Amino acid sequence: MNTDEKNTIVKVMNWIVDTLARTLVVLFDGIKNAVDHANPSLFALVATLLPFALPLPVAFMTAHSAQKFFHWEMWAANVLGYGLEGLGLLAWVKLVDAVLDRVKSNNTKINSVIALYAGVSLVYEVLLIFVNVVLAKQDGAGNDFVIVLTCICLLPALSALTYGYQRQAVEHQLEQERKQADERAEKMRQEKRQDRKEAQALKMQMQYGKDVPAVKLEEQPTQGAKFPRKK
Repeated sequence: MNTDEKNTIVKVMNWIVDTLARTLVVLFDGIKNAVDHANPSLFALVATLLPFALPLPVAFMTAHSAQKFFHWEMWAANVLGYGLEGLGLLAWVKLVDAVLDRVKSNNTKINSVIALYAGVSLVYEVLLIFVNVVLAKQDGAGNDFVIVLTCICLLPALSALTYGYQRQAVEHQLEQERKQADERAEKMRQEKRQDRKEAQALKMQMQYGKDVPAVKLEEQPTQGAKFPRKK
């Protein structure tokens, strides 16, 4: 094998290795960018779905407790269980909204709204614990069961707090995107208006001559002076 053939083989191998290396770099960079962009979206999805999924077992447990201890019918127990969890979700989310509005605006009038939703949230938690934990304790449940059940009753409130904060962040992002879209639309309208002005000016220039401005037409003699005097 001569020297030229060896050089050709080396060049081909170098090209193959370089192409493979660049392909791997592009592939792993793409995966990294996809993961980086997916993390906030995945977090927002979990924060949105979790407050609606996590209260379902607690609502079922509340309905079962109401049916067992109060001897209610199934429909009434389900209304209590799922309605109580819905009330808790609304109360905690509204409480987070009021607190964030108080921090952003520094308006002391919001304190009454915060107190209102804090009271509703507290009543919700007390009712939830009484219906499940206290009645289970009276039914002969052990201390370990009572402690675990109390912690479970607090989980929907924690998820609702996270959801309230995430919802505020999403609303702020959507508001910023709306403002940016309005600014882009206004910029496009200004550019189109400027283009129309330039096109109109070009049309006037082509109509009256390149070197004669349109304002010179107003200096022509009027109808009453058909024969101007000679100097």
